[in-house]
Amino acid sequence: MSEAIRNATADPPIITVGDLIDELCRLPDTALVSFHCPMLDHELTFYHVRKRSKDLVEIEVNAYPGRSAKAA
Repeated sequence: MSEAIRNATADPPIITVGDLIDELCRLPDTALVSFHCPMLDHELTFYHVRKRSKDLVEIEVNAYPGRSAKAA
């Protein structure tokens, strides 16, 4: 397991852009990336990316399949 995955598992809310790039750069450009929520036991649907500040980007996902992201 890579350092980024260990760090993300130990402290799930926080990963850096560098951690994410380290993981993604190993994959081919055609690789699919999915988000999974173990607490809800299902995949999360990508919804929106929002730049919150110079050093913070928020990635919104829909945690409830079959419902619009705004209603979730």
